[in-house]
Amino acid sequence: MAAAFGSPQAVVVSSLHADNPSLIPDSPAVAPTAAAETVIDAGATSVIEQPPNSTSNLETYQRRLSHDSLLLVWFDRWILADKSSSWLASALLHITAVLLLSLTIFRHSDRPPQAWLDGAVQSDNLAALDAELNQLASEEGEVSLANNPASSLPKSTWLANSMLVDPDRIELPTTSSPASFPIDSTESIDQPLASRGGGMDGRSLENRHSLALNGGGTAESEAAVELGLKWLAAHQFDDGGWRFDLSSCPQCAGACRNSGFIQSTTGSTGLALLCFLGAGYTQHEGPYQEVIAKGLYFLIDKMLLTSLGGDLRDRSVIADRNAGITLILKSGDMYSHAIATLTLCESYAMSRDESLAQPAQEAIDFIVNAQHEKGGWRYEPGEPGDTSVTGWQLTALKSGLLAKLHIPRHVWYRAAEYLDSVQEERGATYGYQEPSTKRRSMSAVGLLSRMMLGWPRNHPPMLKGMARLADQPPEQNHIYFNYYAAQALHHFGGKGWLRWNERMRQYLVESQSNGGHERGSWYFQESWSDRGGRLYTTTMAILTLEVYYRYMPMYREEFVGEGP
Repeated sequence: MAAAFGSPQAVVVSSLHADNPSLIPDSPAVAPTAAAETVIDAGATSVIEQPPNSTSNLETYQRRLSHDSLLLVWFDRWILADKSSSWLASALLHITAVLLLSLTIFRHSDRPPQAWLDGAVQSDNLAALDAELNQLASEEGEVSLANNPASSLPKSTWLANSMLVDPDRIELPTTSSPASFPIDSTESIDQPLASRGGGMDGRSLENRHSLALNGGGTAESEAAVELGLKWLAAHQFDDGGWRFDLSSCPQCAGACRNSGFIQSTTGSTGLALLCFLGAGYTQHEGPYQEVIAKGLYFLIDKMLLTSLGGDLRDRSVIADRNAGITLILKSGDMYSHAIATLTLCESYAMSRDESLAQPAQEAIDFIVNAQHEKGGWRYEPGEPGDTSVTGWQLTALKSGLLAKLHIPRHVWYRAAEYLDSVQEERGATYGYQEPSTKRRSMSAVGLLSRMMLGWPRNHPPMLKGMARLADQPPEQNHIYFNYYAAQALHHFGGKGWLRWNERMRQYLVESQSNGGHERGSWYFQESWSDRGGRLYTTTMAILTLEVYYRYMPMYREEFVGEGP
């Protein structure tokens, strides 16, 4: 029992027991009995330590106690004799106490503690706790350093046929510069898991077939992919690009119906090339090397160097230096730029062709600088975002990580903030520009984006959103939804993916055109198909059927935690 100056009243602190509702009764640290008690004086101002057990320590203790007692008696008599004011006496007493404490040497006692308090926090629903992005563990090598060889190549070594535009003569919307983002706020935060899994190893020609057959594909679906690639190769223009408007294709000459009217050639060329790359073919390997090489050259030649980076929105520049006039003719937007950037990054990641390194980095830089301050992207740089355009930018940035290009960390955090602003049900569903504009396709885009930003598979909103997505069958006239839902469900895996995939795969195999010049293509009568036409629906169908090997599953155990 500890002795104390002051009132003799004391409070008894018993051992923990089941009657305490705030503590877990069966905790291993809880004492089994209430026999052991510690008495603490309720009015104590100081506590005198108990004498030690050993003889030597006891003698030291007694001498110090005797010395302390003499000082206290002397001060008491001095005060009673009215030789000092009360405030001076109090000050001297406190100074003396401080000096004595400063000279005291505390030794570790061999005795066990006489009383302790222990407890645990209990939650009725731990699974409902949110996992914040900055609490997720980071992976090595997710973002290249500034001295990456890909970003150190001089601009004079590439884009020999491109036009270097004077930034002062171009008026582009500007956003807050990445340099203005508080750097210190990201240095101590873990990198988002944007590179966990999702690699391109499955595209190798030796892996592709087995992954397709073991992952939900069939020999028929693979044959449909090859037939689609053959149709695309037959509709490449002489300059190496593709057009949504098939009526102007010399090889087609109007033989294919359902021509589109979107004028962006970088968007159409990027979609076509992505299909070849998704099947594992590059400019250095496979039966379409020349087709791919010409297409890549077409994209690089279309790039316009600006103060924001390499612009692939398919803009033509007409300049009259004498008159001091620069005219920009626009035929594309950030959709086109993201698709073309994704193509360059994937090609560079697969081939490590150094001639693609700097163009790919310039295109990534343009996406970084075009991001709105609230995290999203839309048609033009600096515009408040929408979920559809933002999804394409994030996919391009993801491919940039896989290619080991430099991407500032703040881009990922801003993108997560944008998704927060358009989500409902804590992230299970997503709207187009605000939560109230929910669409099934936007929820698929939002959930896939959350995967790329590092949400774990067992995060409750992810579980809820993916369960709902798996219950929605593939739509016969909505290839955009099918494309994004297939990717998200494939990454997530499980029985829901197996059921959904069987219906999607069978529908696409059976709906492919098999006659005439259209053989190998697809066309679906839907709200956006008239704009992109047969080329758009064909490329989206091929990319959907390549889902089994185009990206390795993000949540498969052997891939989780692997950096690019």
